[in-house]
Amino acid sequence: MDVPANYRPGVPLPLLVSLHWRGGQATDVYGTGAGAFFGLKQLYGESAIFVAPNGLDQGWANNNDRDVRFIRAVVDRLKLGLCIDNARVHATGFIYGGMMSNALGCQAGDVFRAVAPIAGSLWSGCGDSPNKVAAIMIHPEADSVAAYQFGEEALGKYLAKNECSTVKRSIGRNGCVEYQGCSAGHPVVWCGFADRGHWPPEFAAREIKTFFDRF
Repeated sequence: MDVPANYRPGVPLPLLVSLHWRGGQATDVYGTGAGAFFGLKQLYGESAIFVAPNGLDQGWANNNDRDVRFIRAVVDRLKLGLCIDNARVHATGFIYGGMMSNALGCQAGDVFRAVAPIAGSLWSGCGDSPNKVAAIMIHPEADSVAAYQFGEEALGKYLAKNECSTVKRSIGRNGCVEYQGCSAGHPVVWCGFADRGHWPPEFAAREIKTFFDRF
């Protein structure tokens, strides 16, 4: 967990749950320097609370929704001791962490306001829930682990659930597009890109923060 040095009780802050890849662990995400929490810590500075949980077996298989329950419990526990803005609880992760971000987006919209899966798919599950979340999805066309088509499959889930049209417009500077007509407060953004292969692109943190800052 990373709590701002200038944290003050009574001042609500956003919470960002950051989920590691397969074979990784919390300390890989926590890290130090520019890469900490997928580059988001450097951008947020002392204006957000971060947590990086450890998945069982170094992953997020989410068997019988165990990992969804676990992350719900983590967020609940943090809320007991920290002043967290309930309207700004977000999740992001890479590969397996991206898949788990999708699982949370599918069925934990009562907790999470927005998710940002990087090279994710639906392999950690996508349970039914009436709760919607906003989503920005970042996926390399050349990813050798979670192929592009599996990211598009997850995209389709959000488009249907958030009642988006197929009309899209370009946003930002990195080839991202936002689908139009989504239900109020639940935008869906897709950032497909042709380079870097199996690794988060340099622009990921900036696009994710810009998206999260909308809420």
